[in-house]
Amino acid sequence: MDYVLASDGLAPWGQAAAIVLALYLFVTIIVGLALTAALMFGFAWIREKAELLRRLRPQVMQINRAAIAAKRGDPLPSEVADNKIVSTIVQVPKIAGNVAARTSNIEQTVDHGSQRVASAVIEFYARTAMVKGMARAFFLPGLTRARPVAPIVQTVKQEESEAEQIQAVQAPQEERPLEQEIVITQSSR
Repeated sequence: MDYVLASDGLAPWGQAAAIVLALYLFVTIIVGLALTAALMFGFAWIREKAELLRRLRPQVMQINRAAIAAKRGDPLPSEVADNKIVSTIVQVPKIAGNVAARTSNIEQTVDHGSQRVASAVIEFYARTAMVKGMARAFFLPGLTRARPVAPIVQTVKQEESEAEQIQAVQAPQEERPLEQEIVITQSSR
């Protein structure tokens, strides 16, 4: 007798599920190992950087002590007196303090020089105008005339007062709104 089991139809499906689960487990293990390796290398790198900071801290403290001593005017501590970097860093505030005074001196020198140049240019222009006037007077004596200054000022003042009187007499005209002019202009085309 041939016995047919009910599981015979499910057997291929069970094998396919086992293969899918095996592949899923394999991929999960590979991803987990990759993540573990990445974290391992990352933490090793962070540990190296932390160790560098631990080594750097005493040197920073020495620089701070040296800077404080330099501000007070005390000599540098003996442990950092031979260190060129620390001695250079300590001199930076002194140099920075002198920069403001130096820039002020340079600015004053530039201002003085530019004032001298401006004075020389003005004097050169004035002497050139004077020489032109003297040459005109010498070579063309009939063309030079003395220009009265006071009457011109008086006539200008008179003209201004007349213009003010004319404006006061004229009634102000009402201006048409711009929209109406546009409508009229557009309708006339």
